[in-house]
Amino acid sequence: MSKPALIRQIRSLLEEQLTITLAAAENARENATGDETKSDGKYDTRAIEAAYLAGAQAEQAEKLADSVRLLTVFDPAPYDEDDGIGAGALVETEHDGKVVFYFLTPAGGGHTVEYDGFDCTVLTPESPLYQDLLGSHAGDLLEGSSVMILGVS
Repeated sequence: MSKPALIRQIRSLLEEQLTITLAAAENARENATGDETKSDGKYDTRAIEAAYLAGAQAEQAEKLADSVRLLTVFDPAPYDEDDGIGAGALVETEHDGKVVFYFLTPAGGGHTVEYDGFDCTVLTPESPLYQDLLGSHAGDLLEGSSVMILGVS
């Protein structure tokens, strides 16, 4: 599977999440302004709580939309062995005897997609593992862990 195919897979996952989050945000907004949340007294905070929920879900939807936009234009440069691992690298590792793939992208961190029969975890710059991988090369053992880098593309 190619990197563009992986990116499409990740973007598709994020688009599904975005659709669900937008629907939830709309539902929360309607609840915040509907008759069900009208105050029954000075201690009734249902409308305030519903408004906070609607705002948080709208914020989450905006973050997902930003992630989709980032992945739409993301075009990873070919891996340069001399420079080491960087953004856009697909890294094959061995961790406690198990082969694990990581894909370093600008968005979609934490998601897992299938890559050639293996799980491939998406890492973003906020991830400590992303930071640990930067500049490493095939054959390196990450300091302070049992992660061995088997290959990079």
